[in-house]
Amino acid sequence: MSLSPAPQPIRRRAALSGAGCVFALPALPALAAGRRGTDIGLAEDAAIWGLPLVRTGRYLARAKARGLEVNRFYLNQDLATPSLKLAGPNVDTIYGFAWLDLSAGPVAVQVPDGGDRYYSVQFIDAYETILGYAGNSATSAGPGLYVVTGPDWIGTLPKGAKRVASPTTLVLALTRTLVKGAADLPAAQALQTSYALAPLSAYPSGLQRGIVLHDALSVFPTLKVQGDGAAFFAELDALVRRYPPLGEEASAFRKLAPLHLGDGFEVHTTLSADDQQQALNGALARIKAVHVTDMDDGWRVNYHIRRFNADPLVRAALNTIGPGAHIAEEALYFAATTDSAGAPLEGSHVYTITFPKNGLPPAKSFWSLILYDGGDLLLVPNKLNRYTINDRTPDLVYDATGALRIVISKTEPAGRANWLPPPAGPFVLILRTYEPDASLLSGNYKVPPVVRQE
Repeated sequence: MSLSPAPQPIRRRAALSGAGCVFALPALPALAAGRRGTDIGLAEDAAIWGLPLVRTGRYLARAKARGLEVNRFYLNQDLATPSLKLAGPNVDTIYGFAWLDLSAGPVAVQVPDGGDRYYSVQFIDAYETILGYAGNSATSAGPGLYVVTGPDWIGTLPKGAKRVASPTTLVLALTRTLVKGAADLPAAQALQTSYALAPLSAYPSGLQRGIVLHDALSVFPTLKVQGDGAAFFAELDALVRRYPPLGEEASAFRKLAPLHLGDGFEVHTTLSADDQQQALNGALARIKAVHVTDMDDGWRVNYHIRRFNADPLVRAALNTIGPGAHIAEEALYFAATTDSAGAPLEGSHVYTITFPKNGLPPAKSFWSLILYDGGDLLLVPNKLNRYTINDRTPDLVYDATGALRIVISKTEPAGRANWLPPPAGPFVLILRTYEPDASLLSGNYKVPPVVRQE
């Protein structure tokens, strides 16, 4: 799932999909209403702009339906396996989350000293703008106190605290904690349970640690809105009323003013239910078609994810299978659905990826190559229970030149340590690089191609 932001095989996640050679973000079409001059066109634009907010509202509703509280961390302490039926899970970190309700005032989030272990708390507002991070990249792994404030808050922070300002009174805090290996899981779990939060008015005595919840991530399934039509716009209208678009968000929203979203859309609209469904269909088609990635030697990567994505179309495409896309400086993901010759990856063939001596991915925190099936981006069961090769994989074998050659094949090769078993059919490879160095961010580092051997 995109809590470890993962690309779809071709188009499931625009953050890591696209086609062609390396290219900058395309010049996207003008607003549909300007092109077509119709209310349906403006509603189409509204659906694109509002899809992230509707997703947020539905995820929060799922959490509340399960009885989960706001302003409390919930922690999944298990590494992902094929039994986790969510798209694109990361098998390197354990996850947690908290819904922060700022309507009654700021919330204080306290993080520990992580030592040399990667961990992060990512703060995301109701419109899926990335507000900032706590963790390695933000604190150099040392302890820290962050105060998340809502719109127009004025007050005094505790000494040493860092402010995370949110334009909405709802913020999602996602935690990721690296597990260095099977024996390291208890230590990672111990660190994870030390994340704590409390309303600022109750800090520090009211700090509470997280609650362990085995299936915590099930509140973030891939949401489908295809047939929702009028129900989608009714939800959007209510959510705009609850979380008014302020600051950077207000500019795009002003273009939708004739629809009266958040101010009685259902009363003012002249659009029938069929019209609203048509608008939603058009919006989803445009989102599916947008390309926001670069491609190099068969690997797709998005260098362009920013804290705030000013183009609503790009923003809508970034989290289609769930929240949690990283800014490029925090993590870059490279996705391969084809080999170096452009043919789809299939488990009936044998492939190799060869990292030359001193040519492993240059990431400060960690790198990880994960294999998924080509349908729903699920982990593939295999007799080794191995779903990744990464910078912590024991007993990797390097050849005489110092190169690391990873083999992907159904039958076991001579060197088992370097083997990733695929499914019988199509599959996808995702290379994650956390805290990528400058050569990754600039595109100067090239991920070795996936080469078909037979």
